[in-house]
Amino acid sequence: APPVAGPRRLDVAAPGQLGSLAWQAAPDLLAAPGPGEVVLRIAAAGLNFRDLMWAQNLLPEEALQAGFAGPGLGMEAAGIIETVGAGVALRPGQAVFGFAPRALASRAITQAAALAPLPRGLSMAEAASLPVAFLTAIHALEGLAHLQPGERVLIHGGAGAVGLAALQIALAAGARVAVTAGTEARRAFLRAAGAEVALNSRDGSFADGLRAHWPAPPGEGCVDVCLNSLAGEAMERSLGLMAPFGRFLELGKRDFAEARRVALRPLRRNIAWFAVDLDEMARYKPALAARLLASLATRLEDGAIRPLPSRVYGAELAEDAFRQLQAGGHIGKLVITPPPELTETARPDWRPQGTVLVVGGVSGFGLETACWLAGQGIRHVALLSRRGATTPGASEAIARLRELGAEARILAADAADPTALAAALEDIRASMPTIAGVVHAAAVFDDGIAARLDPASVAAVWAAKATVAENLDRLTRQDALSLFLLFSSATVPIGSPGQAAYVAANAAMEALARRRHAAGLPALAVQWGPIADTGVLAADAGGAAALSQRLGATALKSAEALDALPGLLASGLPVLGLARINWEVAHRSLRLLAEPAFAPLTGSANGEAIEEDPLRAIAEAGPEAGLDLARRIVGREVARILRLPSGAVPLNTPLPRLGLDSLGSIELRTGLERRFSVSMPLQATTEELTVNTLARYVIAQVPTTREAAE
Repeated sequence: APPVAGPRRLDVAAPGQLGSLAWQAAPDLLAAPGPGEVVLRIAAAGLNFRDLMWAQNLLPEEALQAGFAGPGLGMEAAGIIETVGAGVALRPGQAVFGFAPRALASRAITQAAALAPLPRGLSMAEAASLPVAFLTAIHALEGLAHLQPGERVLIHGGAGAVGLAALQIALAAGARVAVTAGTEARRAFLRAAGAEVALNSRDGSFADGLRAHWPAPPGEGCVDVCLNSLAGEAMERSLGLMAPFGRFLELGKRDFAEARRVALRPLRRNIAWFAVDLDEMARYKPALAARLLASLATRLEDGAIRPLPSRVYGAELAEDAFRQLQAGGHIGKLVITPPPELTETARPDWRPQGTVLVVGGVSGFGLETACWLAGQGIRHVALLSRRGATTPGASEAIARLRELGAEARILAADAADPTALAAALEDIRASMPTIAGVVHAAAVFDDGIAARLDPASVAAVWAAKATVAENLDRLTRQDALSLFLLFSSATVPIGSPGQAAYVAANAAMEALARRRHAAGLPALAVQWGPIADTGVLAADAGGAAALSQRLGATALKSAEALDALPGLLASGLPVLGLARINWEVAHRSLRLLAEPAFAPLTGSANGEAIEEDPLRAIAEAGPEAGLDLARRIVGREVARILRLPSGAVPLNTPLPRLGLDSLGSIELRTGLERRFSVSMPLQATTEELTVNTLARYVIAQVPTTREAAE
């Protein structure tokens, strides 16, 4: 479909399922800013653990309601001021960074006081990674703990953004710093970054290791300041390390959300305990937040603070960023760039100023495209086909174009022959205005099962698509093109029985579009679905019916398809698809669609595979087949979370060994409960269980298959 116009915001359609993350239209962001507010066009937004917990449905709404950002995704960003409200000193066009509600979006309306001018020498992505991490560290260590030279500091989660920021702040204060991290590689990085000692955060050994490194008198702790992000027993072990007059700084949210009780005994030696939530500071102490943000900008420009290591994800990879944060293992900050906004006034004018060459434009969908171009104001059109003016309907094609106000010529040449194509192009250059656009709409069909393909038929199909595209690319490099449009097929991503050569040729053509795009040249390959009223299917009712039955594809009218072109062209992407497909029907015919990559298309809003009532299907299948079906569904859920092919998940390998951590286990439990409508106890997915044991647990809930579970 064409890209959505206007502002967009990242939302999770099915709380608990990261596969349902999507950029949704956000028309409310078109509102004008109020007094003291600005509209920020966001260039990059930082991803925080609160966002992951919100997306995974692990935080109640009230846990975020009191914060500046509120319930939703994103709280820090960098971008350009678009408009300002009354009483705002910032100016439109100014580059800034800071805090904004629901900042994982293409724009946000936020308080001007929550922003600061972008420090010199900083990129937008670097700036978006800084506010939460450094203001948390500065507020906690300097503002609350009043950290002094020589004091001993324990920083949990040292390789994360807040941990690395805190390491810089603590070292600058002259403190001795111990950190924890989950892998040896991350611990080595932290030692190189200045930590005195780096310990393992994934078991309780860090407490004994730290006592051995920093000996203390009996009954006393060895840590003056602890910046804690661990939950449960690990948090209590950290409390037990506190020295008299120590300061314990709690960053975590899970223990608060779960109303966990903590014994007070470790606090008896004048220990101060602080709950640190920067989100609330921006709301309740805006002046303090503004001072800290200004201080951060100054320190960055002075070189007293260095930007954090960060990894940037494009809008289309937002789920991957959340998965990376879920799995851990990264160092520093994850940053997401939002999708571009498209509006009728902001969309670039795609119309070429000169002659547009349409290969395959004398008849069929190619001719409809040429007429559509004329209707869009293109005044010079060259139609190229092998038979030229002798093509049936050629004179009528010229008459239609002239009625639409276009000067049109028909040329005879085989575009797959580079010599013939070069001669035709020279003819156009000599007799018509400058070549400014190219449309490749030609195709040859020679369907047949793969086992019976012969070189001659494959060569003919390939030449009409891939070879023509290569020739057009090479022979128009001297022309100042603003349009290079290739007609591909919606069958490329999913395949089509009997059309192996056609799918392969279109895939090669799409690769050329991506190559041109990477080189900064105009290129768009459109994966069209079937067209109803012109071209091959219009003359083959039986073929259209077969395609509809096989793929559930509903043909588009040519005018409907072509009217979407401006939006497709404005996207700036090299390959886009436009088709109307019943994915449930297609899923039955094409096994490829069972792969996790297609789950958002073939499943419901949260990407689950299509089984309307899996428990009933399991019951009807009988003990053996039912168990196999349960295994397949559980395996697909695991594969979706771990981003693996569905067949790559072993039945009897403990899930933690495959990389499924506690957050992934929670998502798995949620997914299985939605899929099977049965209660899955939390321990069923956090212990060392396998796909096989989970499947047996599921079918044990079905009375008719209970024997299979025994």
